[in-house]
Amino acid sequence: MNKKELKNLNKGDLIYLPSDVTLFKYEKSKRWGEIPFVKRTIITERPHTTPFVNINSNFKVDSLCDILYDGEVWSVDVNHIFPAGG
Repeated sequence: MNKKELKNLNKGDLIYLPSDVTLFKYEKSKRWGEIPFVKRTIITERPHTTPFVNINSNFKVDSLCDILYDGEVWSVDVNHIFPAGG
């Protein structure tokens, strides 16, 4: 997804998430302050259409956005999601 498409997404808009994409759960380090670390990862087994939550603003990583997947908010690389529908 390019930056223009990403900026046009609103919370709740549907996005297409292909299979074999790694999703991340980040957590702030209690020891190192604002430095995030990966707490959990999963790899999608099949494609999904899922809601967009927001551009990942928690850790200011330009290449990540938050999506709702299996009832939880996960971070994903923006290059691995696509607008749903036409």
